[in-house]
Amino acid sequence: MNLKKKYVHFDHSPIGGALGAVVTGIDLSEDLEPLVIAEIRSALNEYLVLLFRDQNLTLSAHRKFAEHFGNLIPHPYVHGVQEDLDIFEIVREPGEDYSWDNFYHSDLMFLKKPPMGSALYAKEVPPYGADTEFCNMYLAYESLSDGLKKVVDSLKVVNESGDTTQWSATYGGMHEKNNEEGCAVHPLVRVHPETRRKSLYLSPAFSTRFEGMTKQESAPLMDYLYSHATQSRFGCRLHWQQGSLALWDNRVSLHHAVADYFGEVTAHRRVMRRATIEGEVPIPVG
Repeated sequence: MNLKKKYVHFDHSPIGGALGAVVTGIDLSEDLEPLVIAEIRSALNEYLVLLFRDQNLTLSAHRKFAEHFGNLIPHPYVHGVQEDLDIFEIVREPGEDYSWDNFYHSDLMFLKKPPMGSALYAKEVPPYGADTEFCNMYLAYESLSDGLKKVVDSLKVVNESGDTTQWSATYGGMHEKNNEEGCAVHPLVRVHPETRRKSLYLSPAFSTRFEGMTKQESAPLMDYLYSHATQSRFGCRLHWQQGSLALWDNRVSLHHAVADYFGEVTAHRRVMRRATIEGEVPIPVG
């Protein structure tokens, strides 16, 4: 990570050396000038994950902010909120014993055009725990040996949604949308369209095998790369507060919710509202 840059329209403080920054001094509900959005985009390219504290965002304000970075897309398997079908809520009610995304992943990797990013707003959070961890997939790639880089540069990955009911079946507050299972083949190493840096792009949540190989043949290298990429030195941890909004680059990071507040045995509820930003077909090496 480079030394901390200066930004004119807000203050920021890095969360860790690998990625992540807390941004202060800006109200996302206001009409933001293009120069402000350009600075936020620059900070996102630098830190991959930005956390804005103490925001008071209506549904329309949430949409307006997220749309500065691209068109919004609905979740393929979970119904959006009634007032805006492109935006949905991740709801875990007290007593529910499964955390919705308790594994490292990049969102919707099985789409032909996976999301550029997400803007996740904390409506209701437990008094402790329930953080989100991220890891930097640029660093995961750049720290590989030159020999292994040559191998992974040439590989493509089959990404599959799997059972589409998994997003809603165990949650009272989330409702199934009927669509076909998704599948897309993407490069294992993708090039960021703005920074032009290379990053790994895989997750056992969706990545099932390398193109042209069986799952069994693919597993040793996939397992190694996933274990390598999710080392703590490549990561940061976001602590949520009500009114926090996180904006992250879905193309070059993995994330997962930490299921450590034990909602199955406490009365705590977690409600997160997500706007998902449309991306592009992943750019391969070369």
